[in-house]
Amino acid sequence: MVKEHWEKEPCESRAGGSLDNETLYFKKIDNYRYEKAPYINGFAKFEEGNGKRVLEVGLGSCSDFIKWARNGANLWGIDLTQASINMAKKRLNLEKLHATVKIGDVEVLDFEDNFFDIVYSYGVVHHTPDTSRAIRELYRVLKPGGIARVMIYHKGGLSWIYEWILFGLLKGHPWKSRREIVFYNNESFGTKIYTKVEAKELFKEFRKINLFTVVSASDVMDIQLSEKYQKVWLFSNLQRCMSFLKYLRPFISSSFGSYMLIEAEK
Repeated sequence: MVKEHWEKEPCESRAGGSLDNETLYFKKIDNYRYEKAPYINGFAKFEEGNGKRVLEVGLGSCSDFIKWARNGANLWGIDLTQASINMAKKRLNLEKLHATVKIGDVEVLDFEDNFFDIVYSYGVVHHTPDTSRAIRELYRVLKPGGIARVMIYHKGGLSWIYEWILFGLLKGHPWKSRREIVFYNNESFGTKIYTKVEAKELFKEFRKINLFTVVSASDVMDIQLSEKYQKVWLFSNLQRCMSFLKYLRPFISSSFGSYMLIEAEK
């Protein structure tokens, strides 16, 4: 079901609008991504990929992937969907850049041990059935001293409170937990959210872990709704009613952020 969801609509691809002009289409997607998540550049540190072996797991619309390529990384990319692989190839061809891209599963990475200098995965491993196994695979393919940069969902985020209100409280199921609501209602089926303690446990094999949370655009309802949520009348109306939140984003404590950014050294 995870594959089926993202095959239909790679992450953020709806921001591109019409595909009549591919260059403009991808530019719109990129502008949307970094406008809504300006912290990505500081977290990913794309410039550090120059001359190094870099693996990105989960390509989405390839905004980050193409930045790794532009910065001279010796680059590989895998995704569960053919849609994202096709998009990556188009983007590489448009800019005359090179990278190896292929269908792959984060739980069973088709790479040898100790191969990569950097492994990057933004908003992916919380969707896979066995997230612990996925993290162990990221660890396995990293060289000693290599760096993993991973974003997973943070349980304390405001986004999940909104979902609980809509799919729990207002549907007459106030006893349902945020975890259960997110698992069955957020994006692809089976999505998981984690506390900071749980995240540290996931990455316990790594030598050093630096972890922090950020308030995302979804925490202030400043996003383009996916087709799934556009059909939910309550959700679209809640977004309109809470449009003022985007102006408060700089003042909201990161403790209420739905995104957890993790940098871990092997």
